[in-house]
Amino acid sequence: MLFRTLHRLGVPSDVAYGAGILSIAGAIITWAMRSERNPANAERLGIFVGLWAPTFMIIGNGLQQEEKVHGLASQPMENASRKVEGIADSTRQRVEALRS
Repeated sequence: MLFRTLHRLGVPSDVAYGAGILSIAGAIITWAMRSERNPANAERLGIFVGLWAPTFMIIGNGLQQEEKVHGLASQPMENASRKVEGIADSTRQRVEALRS
């Protein structure tokens, strides 16, 4: 239900994957910026922020499966995706023709 709702709202899987990567970076930054007065607090906060990454990755995976089944939710994104796929296919065909 969550994946279908996010898909209908037009949230692409790349957003969830990006949030997961930002969570990892945020955890590292939080841990690195710990103060000398209370280092344990910063370490716990870094671990807490880092634990969000798997959740975002799972959401991204679910959204990606919805995209495979139903296509992208918004028409402009669907058109852009098809255009890029067309360019990739024509490039692949040209490379194969040159190799032959």
